[in-house]
Amino acid sequence: MKVISRLAAVAAVAAALLFVGAPVGADMPTDDDIAVAKSAIDAIEAENWGKAQTFTSRIKDPLALKLVRWLTYAGQKSGATFHQISSFMSQSQGWPKLKLLQQRAEEAIDDKIPDGELISWFKKNPPVSIDGQVRSGAALFNSGESEKGRDILRNAWVNGNFSKSQEKAFYRRYRRLLTGEDHVARLDRLLWEERKSSAQRMILKVAPSYRALGEARLMLSHRLGNVDKAIARVPGELKNDPGLVFERMRWRRQKGQEEAALELLAKLPDSLPYPVKWWKERALLARDALQKGHISEAYRIAKDHRLTEGAGFAEAEWLAGWIALRFLNDYAVAKNHFIAMYKAVKSPVSRSRGAYWTARAAEAMKDAPTAEQWYQIAAGNPTTYHGQLAVDRTKPAQGKIMIREPEIKAADMVAFNKHELTRVLRMLKTMGKDDAMGAFVKKLGDHNDAPGWRSMTASLANSLGRPDLAINVSKGSHEMIRAGYPTLIPPGVNKASGKDAVEVPLVLAMVRQESAFYTKARSRAGALGLMQIMPRTAENTAKMLKVSYSPRRLNSDPDYNLTLGQFYLADLLKEFDGSYILALAAYNAGPARARKWVHNNGDPRTAAVDPIDWIEMIPFDETRDYVQRVLENLQVYRLHLAETEVALTLESDLKR
Repeated sequence: MKVISRLAAVAAVAAALLFVGAPVGADMPTDDDIAVAKSAIDAIEAENWGKAQTFTSRIKDPLALKLVRWLTYAGQKSGATFHQISSFMSQSQGWPKLKLLQQRAEEAIDDKIPDGELISWFKKNPPVSIDGQVRSGAALFNSGESEKGRDILRNAWVNGNFSKSQEKAFYRRYRRLLTGEDHVARLDRLLWEERKSSAQRMILKVAPSYRALGEARLMLSHRLGNVDKAIARVPGELKNDPGLVFERMRWRRQKGQEEAALELLAKLPDSLPYPVKWWKERALLARDALQKGHISEAYRIAKDHRLTEGAGFAEAEWLAGWIALRFLNDYAVAKNHFIAMYKAVKSPVSRSRGAYWTARAAEAMKDAPTAEQWYQIAAGNPTTYHGQLAVDRTKPAQGKIMIREPEIKAADMVAFNKHELTRVLRMLKTMGKDDAMGAFVKKLGDHNDAPGWRSMTASLANSLGRPDLAINVSKGSHEMIRAGYPTLIPPGVNKASGKDAVEVPLVLAMVRQESAFYTKARSRAGALGLMQIMPRTAENTAKMLKVSYSPRRLNSDPDYNLTLGQFYLADLLKEFDGSYILALAAYNAGPARARKWVHNNGDPRTAAVDPIDWIEMIPFDETRDYVQRVLENLQVYRLHLAETEVALTLESDLKR
């Protein structure tokens, strides 16, 4: 039996020390200052800048005043001047969002500021916005450094993103400095970045041949009719333009014409612009070929990714390696791909993934010592899915995951409590401004890389009622179990009326992944609350439970959200015979898709299908990642909630 052990003594001491030396009395603003600062922030949030200034002028506490000014200067229409913001920036190094403040400073520059002053300032603070780029180039151009200034202005035109009015003003003022090549380059970039409105305006400024090319690319990207006629209008010398070929390939893939898309993919030159975009299409085509049984073709598509770094490179190398290992039985080739992937990544999740699969390849090669070495590397990240899989394969009789909380010294605690951002966060809590804490927690955590400092930051976030921020700070460390895996268990847990109770660690594992325990969470797709339940699903579930349906309560009442979410999860577990893999996939992507994947890729509940490979076959990146992250969280929560050592059961969870 594999066992997870935890050493919680240090964590207990840290928890006890957290508020030792915490600022009280004179270290915090007076009640009057807190009230006035809160009123100022309320006015800032309402964009009532005059009222905000009135309240700001009454604040006496220096730190409260600094916080209010930071919030003011971050606002887009605050009316703050360039000198006010730039002066504040110079006095606030170590505060969050200084890049945003610089953007606001650049937006506030007017023609009264001397060119020499701007040149000096931009030398120390390179532009971060299109306003800054234009002002910097113009200042140089007007001061006699015309060539340097012109280069900056041309670059701003090609690579900058303007509002419609900004674009019109820039073009009217500087069009004599621009070339036809600049216009073509700008149009090409806008099309690659899918900035439709800007591209449509830009089409009018290029030569007829490039206008035809741009129109064809736009029509293809938006899947409009008559694309064949649009392509036919493109001159022959531009027919092989990479942007056009890309859009044609994507159009064919989206229309279900994968073989025709592959024909275009096979004729590409070695060097391509925007390789990450090409990889996204390759990945889809490779997985489609794999699902259809075209194994060698899938491997070729993945292998020929043309990337040299980044997340896309790592994923491409992993996919090529996995196909080589599990489908082509080319173990040495697979191992090389996995090692390349491992070397390209930094996060514990990715590094444990690369190390685990390298070990699998070495194991297939009958190279036991190398396999053991790589399994140990993967197991060094015991809160990750692949790290836990590695533990299961090493020392099966006595394998343990040793999770230690970071050591925190009393002197470090005193320094932490005195830190300006720590005091700001407590001030925000006193004002009831929890939603403004995010940037400050992140910056405070990044102030010091020591695990103890980050653990204190995460613990502070939890104590202030923002466990989601604590989770963000703790990611990447297996030394922050207490702070990084909140165990806030509202009464709604296990209120799945008429259903078998869902184990508490699984609920917590899902909530950590879904919403990070942020009650107000709302996804781009519209999912709400702790368990990120979709409103329609919640309404149907409420009917089954015979309770009233309230959309408002989904992200305001944790108990209500948990009750509906767990009932839905319990229903999915029942539908899929208790399979955690299938229930989680269905919760994330919908039960119809989970059933489809069983039909396409086999049933992971049977001995004939490897559940590890089945998860990797899920075609949606988000769902694949979701299933793995929840399962890894589950193991940690079982440890975290147990009063004694508990067995590591990832393997059995995969086979449920």
